[in-house]
Amino acid sequence: MKTKWYFFFLTTVAVSAVIYAFLGGKGEEPVEVGVLMIGENRYEKFIGLEAGLKDLGYSGQEVHFTVKNAKDNEELIEKQIDQLLAIEPNLIVTLGGIETQRLKEKMDDKNIEIPVVFAGLAAPKELGLIQDYKSPGGLFTGINNYHASISGKRLEMLTSLVPAIERVHVIYDSKIDVSKLSLEETRIAAKTLGVEISPCDASSKECLDKLWKTVDDGEAILVLPSFRIESLTDEIVKLTNEKRIPAMGLYDLEAKKGLLASYGSSFYSQGYQASRFVSLIIQGNKPGDLPVELPDGIRFVINQQTKAALGVTYNQDLLHIADLIHPEVQGGGK
Repeated sequence: MKTKWYFFFLTTVAVSAVIYAFLGGKGEEPVEVGVLMIGENRYEKFIGLEAGLKDLGYSGQEVHFTVKNAKDNEELIEKQIDQLLAIEPNLIVTLGGIETQRLKEKMDDKNIEIPVVFAGLAAPKELGLIQDYKSPGGLFTGINNYHASISGKRLEMLTSLVPAIERVHVIYDSKIDVSKLSLEETRIAAKTLGVEISPCDASSKECLDKLWKTVDDGEAILVLPSFRIESLTDEIVKLTNEKRIPAMGLYDLEAKKGLLASYGSSFYSQGYQASRFVSLIIQGNKPGDLPVELPDGIRFVINQQTKAALGVTYNQDLLHIADLIHPEVQGGGK
């Protein structure tokens, strides 16, 4: 009789443990993470963010994403920010500068306090998003992708890569603060390098039309940060391919699409790096206590297919340090 009761007791305990675990698991809500992106090009950052969190041990049951993609529509991003704030996520990840600036304006206006991780933007302190890089203070922290600061270096690498360049058309965006900062960095570098530059404002529809008419042999194109310019990548690639002129972008994505080269931190790596901040905040850390980081890496990428098609003379020393897209393509240039 005692044996029967003993087995009954063990069975009851075991069943109770299963039921408790099941109900406990059911009752534990996943962390709600809002994600803001201005356009489809930045989706690579989200892929990197997901991969980073997975590598840190987070599953789909533990983290739930609500993703808002404005598809390059500035008016839509405003509405999507309102929608995201209305559901009160545990934290928000922004995938660029304009998303972060617009979100901060809304949060300040409505006195909303939600931790925010920016997955790569340029000059966060200069934009007023943080107080200091080591001690951000407030609700914002993340990755300074450094893309404004290296604009001058990007010009230097472009003109060093193709020594015959006489003038560089610089595509910037007068409606984006980071783009204007980048243009100033480029102007300073141009003076030092003795390179003639010609700014072209991508916020005007006339910019690319003008380039189609004026760009000539011995000239090149340099792309500066802006979601608007990102959305024009295919058109810029078409222009440079047909005119057979070199162009330097920021992201390996632009080189993959057909620009000659890019120099900067990739979308994917910025998203992956941002996952560490998300994890730390989930664990209870305050964003204002988490120092803003520089990119884990900056890549110099050359599209070998475009290089071969242009047929200009290149600096062989720079070619040797570049990561190649289409490395199987041989020849082209000298």
